[in-house]
Amino acid sequence: MNRRTFLASAATLAAPQSPVVMTVRGPIAASSLGLMLPHEHLFSMFGEDPAEHAQYDSDALLAAVVPYVKSVQKLGCATIADATAAYFGRAPRILKTLSETTGLRIVTNTGYYGAANDRYVPKFAHDESADQLAARWIKEARQGIGASGIRPGFIKLGVDAGPLSAIDRKLIVAGARAHKATGLVIAVHTGDNSASVEQQLAILKAEGVSPSAWIWVHANQCKDDAAVTAAAAQGGWISLDGLDPATLERHFALCQLLKQQGKLGQVLLSHDGNSFRAGGKRPMRPYTELFTGLLPKLQSAAFSPDEIRMLTVENPARAFAIRGLPFVNLRMP
Repeated sequence: MNRRTFLASAATLAAPQSPVVMTVRGPIAASSLGLMLPHEHLFSMFGEDPAEHAQYDSDALLAAVVPYVKSVQKLGCATIADATAAYFGRAPRILKTLSETTGLRIVTNTGYYGAANDRYVPKFAHDESADQLAARWIKEARQGIGASGIRPGFIKLGVDAGPLSAIDRKLIVAGARAHKATGLVIAVHTGDNSASVEQQLAILKAEGVSPSAWIWVHANQCKDDAAVTAAAAQGGWISLDGLDPATLERHFALCQLLKQQGKLGQVLLSHDGNSFRAGGKRPMRPYTELFTGLLPKLQSAAFSPDEIRMLTVENPARAFAIRGLPFVNLRMP
């Protein structure tokens, strides 16, 4: 390499880079995500026996999911973060096929789901250290999931009700360490468990991780509004992601509360929907209420176009942007 080439290369590496999100088809500019649903399940085997490699009827899956995805796209959705974790149905190659078929941008995950009484935590995770678990997730982030070459765009964890168990605490520590190595945001299924939220944030602080790298998944289930606003005040992401007609009023009230607290910039909105549930054995859970119910209700309550865009476009882009661009090969095609 001659001196001119070296200097040009060094300047490229030193130049500020735009925020990037990792999708199943590779990295893209965070600014190009469009309207994003940050917590859905395009398909899952949740409720079935755990398995490292889920077995789906691919033809049936695609026949059910592709038309539904296209209908959601017509409502305005451009990107979905798929929260189906390892051992309860994650299938990155099928996600990539869905993305290629529909044009939907899809973000998959690494990590383990410690809720559901640890049913979907692999046995080896109980014996391995937090560093060993983090190394597994870092490898997926850097090299791809299995032989697929498809890289995750966030870390998905889950914890059970009550104070953190030993395994749940280990998962949070491992998630923090994996985040520091990869820059991926940590989304933790937590629900109505404000005591656990305090423990999680304490662990992140001890590990040197900002609360802004953490998402309180299912915060809409929390009955303690003060705990929700306190987590937002510390900088955490508040994911109101159980949206359906029955929960519309609760989501609306929380949006109003967080707006009043000046924390609308930390809110994420989604449904926890599932368009091929338990491998197609159970009825789907739709993910359209944001478009047909909540957004019109927010607009009628004088939420401005800028605030609507913040909630649906800007916040997810900031939440899922890879922090510090630690990957060696994040350049976009």
